Formats: sequence, C-alpha cells, structure tokens
Amino acid sequence: MPKVILLIALFFILLFLLPFVPSLIELFLKRDAKPISVDPERKKEPDYFGKSFMYLLSTALKDLKIQEVEKYNSVYLKLKLNREEWVGFLNDENLAENTLDTPVVFTKDTVFLQNHTFKRELVVFGNAVFKNTCIARSLYVQGNCIIEAPVRIARWVHVEGTLITKSNADLGVSVYTREMKIRGWTTFKRAYAKKIDTSDDPLIDKKNVEGTINLQGNFSITGNISIGGKDRPVFVDGDLFCDGDVQIEGDVWIKGNVFSQKSITLKNGVVIGREGKVKSVVAKGEILIKGPFRIYGYIHSEKRVEVNP
Repeated sequence: MPKVILLIALFFILLFLLPFVPSLIELFLKRDAKPISVDPERKKEPDYFGKSFMYLLSTALKDLKIQEVEKYNSVYLKLKLNREEWVGFLNDENLAENTLDTPVVFTKDTVFLQNHTFKRELVVFGNAVFKNTCIARSLYVQGNCIIEAPVRIARWVHVEGTLITKSNADLGVSVYTREMKIRGWTTFKRAYAKKIDTSDDPLIDKKNVEGTINLQGNFSITGNISIGGKDRPVFVDGDLFCDGDVQIEGDVWIKGNVFSQKSITLKNGVVIGREGKVKSVVAKGEILIKGPFRIYGYIHSEKRVEVNP
C-alpha cells in the first residue's frame, strides 16, 4: 500500500512539473545561445576573397618577371600562389578540357559554350557569358558576367562589373559585384552590391505615392513580425531588429537595416535601403526573396539566401 501511495504522489509531481519542462530545456540547452552579433558601424570587406586571390596571382607573375603582353599568350606557368602550382593562361575556350584541376585564367572576353568543371579558381580578364553548365570552385570576372545556363560555384564570386543571372545559379558562400541583377533562381549565403534587384520595373522607392504609412526611428521586436500586405504603402525610416521571424510583403520601403535571429521573408515589391547608402539584411536563419525586390548593400544569412524572381 505505501508503494502505491508513493507512485501516485510521484505521478502528480510529474504532472505538476510538466508545464515547466520547455522552460527548463531552453534554460539549460539554449537554442539561441549564440545569437548573431549586430554592429552596424563595423567596417566590412565584401571583396576580400577576390582581391586576395588576384593579389597572389599578380605577385606571382611579378616574381617571374612576366610582362603584361606575355601573359596573354596561351601557356601554363608554374606560379607560387598559396603553394607552387600550375596556372593556365588561355585565350580560347576550345583550349580548355572539360575538367581542369588547376586555376585557369582566360585572358580576354569569353563565351562558355561547353560544359566545364573547374576544380580550382576560374578567372576571366574581360566579360564572361555562360551559355552551358559550369561548375567552379571560385569565379573572378574583370568585366561583366551573364549567366544564361546553370552555374554552381562552391566558394566565392567576384565580378568587377554587373552580374546578371538568367538561369539557375548557386553562387556559393560569398558574392561581390558592382550591381547584381537576379532574373533566375539564385542562391548564396552572402552578397554585396551597390544595388541588387530582381526586376527592371520601378519599385516603391522610385514611385510617387500618396497615403503612405510612415514609421520613424529604430524598432526592436520580441517575437515574430509581419509588415505590409495592405493597400497602403509602408515607409520605415530606421532599422528593424527582431528576435523572431520577419515577413515583409508588398509596397514596403525599409530605409534602414533589417536583422533577425531567425528567418526573413521578403516578397513582391520590398525595398531595403536607399541609393548611395549601404544597408544590410542579416538573418541567423534563411532569407527567402520572392518576386520584385531591391536592396542597396548587403544580404547575409548564416544558412542560405534563396531568391526566386
């Protein structure tokens, strides 16, 4: 009998403690134990990877006393980059095999008509157009780059001119370009450009509108937040900080930064930042962009950015 009473008592104690279990789990096994740090004043170097590789390449050429005119001949040179290795300098795509294990530099404007896998860095001194499937470890383009066929980059992309994606493009971890026009499904982890957009149509920052909802100042939100989806345009003149999911839809112009400790969804006409001012969209979770969109500056996700124009 005493054992039965003890079991019943234990059962009621467990029932009493059950509502506190989720709180105890969060206390001792915090899901957000390391939230993303936010420092809007931190100096960023979005072109670090491309600049670093080109510095290694130019330094190696100088060490060999290679003149500018000489490196435009099709040749393989043994250069000391991070280590001593062969680097191909080609002036015709037909000179490249389908799979290359060494860094390759195309010394003029190049249209890629064949299917290639570049297991190391791919460099184009000029404009690049991809009209067939291409896989590369990293991509550096001195001019403009147009992607018209599926492309997959494992690490980084650096385009000195304008980057246009018209086909499926997995651009790896880091993208730097002067201007980015996304016209096909594109994914990456972070990207910087003076302007990134998914449409040539004028959005809310380029329209004359009336009856707007104007919000001034910076906003810190606990929990999830949804902005837009209404008949009236919304202007937010400040930053938005949120520890939950962020969804922004329709004619909404956030003139400051947007930060989330979870995910961010931007749909159908959202504009972030303003021309000439670098702003950021940063999320610890995924960032999903659908339909017309524009940002002046950075997009950065700890997981993945997916853009579907």
